[in-house]
Amino acid sequence: MNSFKNRYIIAILLLTTVFYACKKQWDDRTEAVDQQLDKTVMQQIQENGNLSTFAGYLTRLGYDKLLASSRTYTVWAPTNQALQGVDQATVSDTAKLRVFVNNHIANQVYLTTAPKPSLRVRTLGGKNLTFTTGMVEEANITVANQYVKNGVVHTIDKALPPKMNISEFIRSLNGVADLHKNYITRQDTNFIDTSKATIQSYDPKTGKPVLVPGTGVVNLNKYFTRVASLANEDSTYTYFVLTDAALNTELDKVVKYFATVTNSTDTTRNMLASFNILKDVAVRGAIAEANLPATGLMSVNNVPIPVNKAAIVQRYSASNGMVYVIGSMPFALADKITPIVIQGENPSFFARTDANSFTFYRSRRDLQGQVFRDILLGTNANFPANFFAAYKLNNLYTCQYKIVVRASNDVFTTATDIVESFNFGQTTAAVLGANGTITPNAVVNFPAQRMGPVSLTKYEEIPLPTPANRSATSTLTPPTNIAGGNPTTTATAANTITLTSGNLNVLKRTSVNMYVVGANATGANNNNITFDYVKLIPILQ
Repeated sequence: MNSFKNRYIIAILLLTTVFYACKKQWDDRTEAVDQQLDKTVMQQIQENGNLSTFAGYLTRLGYDKLLASSRTYTVWAPTNQALQGVDQATVSDTAKLRVFVNNHIANQVYLTTAPKPSLRVRTLGGKNLTFTTGMVEEANITVANQYVKNGVVHTIDKALPPKMNISEFIRSLNGVADLHKNYITRQDTNFIDTSKATIQSYDPKTGKPVLVPGTGVVNLNKYFTRVASLANEDSTYTYFVLTDAALNTELDKVVKYFATVTNSTDTTRNMLASFNILKDVAVRGAIAEANLPATGLMSVNNVPIPVNKAAIVQRYSASNGMVYVIGSMPFALADKITPIVIQGENPSFFARTDANSFTFYRSRRDLQGQVFRDILLGTNANFPANFFAAYKLNNLYTCQYKIVVRASNDVFTTATDIVESFNFGQTTAAVLGANGTITPNAVVNFPAQRMGPVSLTKYEEIPLPTPANRSATSTLTPPTNIAGGNPTTTATAANTITLTSGNLNVLKRTSVNMYVVGANATGANNNNITFDYVKLIPILQ
């Protein structure tokens, strides 16, 4: 019985699908202005003397057979006059002519009633055309909706040469934005995708496939992966290319925040600082120049983009958006060098592996009704003294930071209850000298900061105290020889993190651990650790 019922349901679905397809085709036909249902697309084009040049291109490429088949097509056919300006190098080269002609043909039927108000249509060449009720790209539709038995023909007054996508346009630039272009091209890489490779044989020892050389190679641009898919024909962007002068001006503002061990120009300026600027020059969607706002334009990373239309020196309508080459883009430094927030509920590791027995991750509401999450360690008599939670901080900006802690005193009852300290320790590898000696990379000279004694009456941010306000007896040193890192407090000239006027000072780009350490005491609620987040706020200069 169930089997019969299932077959019945499937039959009804199939009939519904067929009915809908027939109705859609009938609706298309009733919307068409000129119906020639005894003709094919190719015959409709051939019978129009004003389209004879384009008909000749189709015949030469063998498309006369394609457009006479049972499949349905939409053709935007340029007039003889529209084709007069086509480069003869394109016409004489069969491969180039095929690319050109492909950009005028799409699978399926697209009448001028379909765009509402516009429609992106994929052509046989893989490019997308912007189709409206009266135009396709920049060409006017002079005769629309010539409906035939295997498609529709629109006559247009301009040819539709394939446009470059944004990636292709950037790579075509010479002399105006070389720094920007060079950064993009340097992000090109490739890898082997074994699922796309051809298997030649199998290794008899390992059983692993042996691939045919050169197969399965996938090209990838790391910038496109991280920021915007500028080579993707199905994604649309507005993209700003900075001239060399404009990019250099912006790099001069941020490069000091990316100092490295060697401080080489190639690493600090051309890679790290360049990414900091160029990650925020792409906007989702194609925006015409007339519609570019003076303020409020946001990048794909939600960073404000300052646009002065008077500074645009070149513009290009790409196949996947708009490109503007611009001679000035004065980003606000605070939008590029932003605070770093370390969430309490995301520790990397603890002082002991049994931390789960006294670790609580909590979702709560503050006095303003906002939901937040925090961490609470302790609250029982077995919680050890000087326990810590560690947080890995990768590639900090090279500058001074004001350190702010946000915590909620909801468990403790006295002014001395929140007494945790914050320490910073090494995670970078040791330095191998030229003579083979190994020297520890001393990166810490930041005495532990006690968060107290502090009495909290509400959920608030607490700036860590300056040396003048910090008791000498409250200073702890970071733990040594612990899992996940081997920090040191040795002060040497090679230090990269120091304490200056109560602020964390990072002198070179590095990765460290932040240790949140409980009090040197035992017993329930005598050495608890709790906080929502720590915020490292860059002090901009």
